[in-house]
Amino acid sequence: MSYLAILVGAVGLLLVASVVWTTLRVDISPMPSSPKATRAMLDLIPGGAGQRFAELGSGWGGLAFAVTSHRPQAQVVAYELSWLPWVWSVLVAHLRGRGEIDFVRGDFFAADLSATDVVLCYLFPGGMERLSKVLAQLRPGAIIISNTFRLPGWRPDEVVVLDDLYRTHVYRYVVGEGAPSGSS
Repeated sequence: MSYLAILVGAVGLLLVASVVWTTLRVDISPMPSSPKATRAMLDLIPGGAGQRFAELGSGWGGLAFAVTSHRPQAQVVAYELSWLPWVWSVLVAHLRGRGEIDFVRGDFFAADLSATDVVLCYLFPGGMERLSKVLAQLRPGAIIISNTFRLPGWRPDEVVVLDDLYRTHVYRYVVGEGAPSGSS
């Protein structure tokens, strides 16, 4: 076996290990939204919604890229903790010339979302439970769109049930309208 093959194998193993490590640390892997879910999420963005978007847990960047294709004037901040998907997203954004997306390698639970108009997420039940504290920063009228998982204690403004194998639900919330008392 050549040294190059060993090096490539070792680098590949380290990259996979970094994703596994982050997955174990945050209890969720960087899973992309399906094309149907992505379309439904984009369709739930109201026409009058502002241009500042935050994607919480951006994974490989697919939804952030879809937002800027759907809304060319959008300013997207996409948060991801896992190193490999974050690097991938930054490289793809650079190659595509998508400077309007700011891929942040960091914890969105520590982020300032107060200027955000639309929050997009595909998290897990525990993450959605913790998210309520972060969403308290949002101004009334801000939109939250979640793939698959509900915000505990919040009443969705709209729910789309996809025609897929899992009958996936996509939820839209409006801060101040469906938030539990003390959250907005």
